[in-house]
Amino acid sequence: MLPAKPEKEKALDRTAIIRAVKTPLGFFVLVVLVVEVALLGLAAETEGQNQLVALYGMLFVILVLIAVVSFFAYRKPEALSGQRPVASQDVPEVGKGVSLALQQLHDFCSRISGHWWERIKPDEPSALSFVEIRLDSATSTVKMKGKAYSRDGDLTAIWETVASCINMSERKVFYYWRGWHPSSPNEPYEGFGEISFHGSHDRIDSGVGVFSDTNLTDIKSTKKKSVEFRRSIEREVQVLQEGNSKLISELVRRKLDHMA
Repeated sequence: MLPAKPEKEKALDRTAIIRAVKTPLGFFVLVVLVVEVALLGLAAETEGQNQLVALYGMLFVILVLIAVVSFFAYRKPEALSGQRPVASQDVPEVGKGVSLALQQLHDFCSRISGHWWERIKPDEPSALSFVEIRLDSATSTVKMKGKAYSRDGDLTAIWETVASCINMSERKVFYYWRGWHPSSPNEPYEGFGEISFHGSHDRIDSGVGVFSDTNLTDIKSTKKKSVEFRRSIEREVQVLQEGNSKLISELVRRKLDHMA
């Protein structure tokens, strides 16, 4: 028989075991081990019915542990390792700042989305564009597409943006566009532009800007034009969408006189 450990050594062993328990799962295991040892000792000291009760008790404790661990593993697995789920107040300030900036960017893009008139100067051959701006959620920017008309109200160009970026502090949109003239579809055009939007915090109804216009078959043809933006109203949008060329021409001429 091995000699019994001194009381001081037993105390050190207990302390080491307690320190080793660092998670809820470890605590469960420790409790089960303590109960199991107690029941095992009781079973060894008794006989008959009492011994059977002790053995069933050991089995019951094991089953309870399995049930508890299974429950937490399914509902709250992080609890078994002692981890705490990240709450909103635990998000680093840098992360909060990024989220706020993205939300502000999304809000700005939403406020400028819609249909606009773009007055072009100088206006040859295109004098006015009808532009749709819409939010691009995938990139947190906007996409633009437009149809340009001459002073007589005839369709002269079709264009759309390929890329864009936002300057929130100055309410500016920078973009790269491509387009063509229906009268000469084999001569592609492209250029860069910027728009500065004006308005209140809740609604933006106007803007000014510039863009470059280059015929890719003649790079030396590059021109820089200034533009003025004004938001369109629902009735005007309906006329453009219905596609009646006569009504569109009349509307374009009236709008040019109004924006002159």
